[in-house]
Amino acid sequence: MKMPTSRRARIRIILYLATAVLLLLIRNIILMRENANAGLIIESGYLRAVEDLSEATENISSTLYKELYAGTPEMQSKLSAKLLSEASSAKTALSQLPVSEMSLVNTNKFLSQVGNYAVYLSEKSSEGDKISNDEYEALEKLYDYSKKLSDNMWSIEQMLSSGKLSPDEVADSLTHSDMAGGDVPNVTDGFLEFEDGFESYPALIYDGPFSDHIMTKKSELTESLPEVSEGTAKATAAKALGVTIDMLNEAEGESGRLEAFAYSTDTASISISRRGGLIIYMLKNRNPTASSVSQEDAIKHAERYLDRLDIDDMKVTYYETLGNVCTINFAYGNGDVTVYNDLIKVKVALDNGEILGFDARGFIMNHRERDFDRPKLSESEARKSVSSKLNIKNVKLCSIPLEDTTEGYCYEFTCENKHGNHVLVYIDCDTGRELEILMLFESETGVLAM
Repeated sequence: MKMPTSRRARIRIILYLATAVLLLLIRNIILMRENANAGLIIESGYLRAVEDLSEATENISSTLYKELYAGTPEMQSKLSAKLLSEASSAKTALSQLPVSEMSLVNTNKFLSQVGNYAVYLSEKSSEGDKISNDEYEALEKLYDYSKKLSDNMWSIEQMLSSGKLSPDEVADSLTHSDMAGGDVPNVTDGFLEFEDGFESYPALIYDGPFSDHIMTKKSELTESLPEVSEGTAKATAAKALGVTIDMLNEAEGESGRLEAFAYSTDTASISISRRGGLIIYMLKNRNPTASSVSQEDAIKHAERYLDRLDIDDMKVTYYETLGNVCTINFAYGNGDVTVYNDLIKVKVALDNGEILGFDARGFIMNHRERDFDRPKLSESEARKSVSSKLNIKNVKLCSIPLEDTTEGYCYEFTCENKHGNHVLVYIDCDTGRELEILMLFESETGVLAM
């Protein structure tokens, strides 16, 4: 005989069911938020890797161009070392992209060979042997390929930073060349076109095995600072992003040479060093669609942001505008000496002046207390080392990074050639040795030294 259910029992059953449904809804909401945050972290990671790879390939192209016109073994040796470092940086950035299923053997081969081939030419020249026409032609082909790779990478960077692709679409497009979808370009094409171009890749014959330059330098700045609590790190991150602490989500931190806490919001990601609680980088996922803020005002926005973060003694050096975003480079000012090693980059949206990016890795890895003595050579003595083909317009003291990870204390001569183009020449303050030559590019979009 079936017993009738009491009214109290029915109410209890209904309450249990309602509670179960509520718990399931809450769990689904939490999972959805976790998936959204994970997607943002992946997208930010892809964007950072693509930006690093784009910068590295552009540097490779610029250095190869200089290599074509290097007239002395000493300069060829310097450029060769630089190419080795840049090729290593490019390979590291490439390895962080989800392209493992693609055949990029030739791309990695190019990045491995480019610096080593330049070293071979440098050693040959230093021994008094003349570089043959065939070897120069091979070097020119390397430059052509590097320029193509650089252009492809900046196109991909623009596509990702514009927000046209979600993290899932990025991963899918990198592994399927037939991705369809309106005006969304295929990420894979940029790589596969470059791979296809290697059918006529020159066979390079040179002495010595492949070798990757591995940077082992540690940050002197953070090594001397105490570890901070997670609460302090969160407070710093919230201040930098202009949000409250409860809006921050924890992300996977970083280890290695620079250990860090990592956080994200619905629209941004940020990394804070475990020692010292310094902001390593910050990146917001927004693509400005207008350009109503002038470059001068963008620089002011960037300077005010540094003031807000209590970062002092930084001087504007160069800047570039790309995709309605102005990237300003700041170098540390040690009295009247500009320290180019201690670099901070700030990205400003040109539609409303919002700070979209901050990168202090250069500053954190290189900054330390320096004592600059009075130069042994006077300015007039140092001028003798500048080519007579250049007209000197300005001079100042600075410290520049050298290939052997040391620094050069220099006179920076801003010069003009017969075509009206500006060239920067760096002369050692103590020896009068020519340490570096850079080309200065000035246009409506900014000022860059390469």
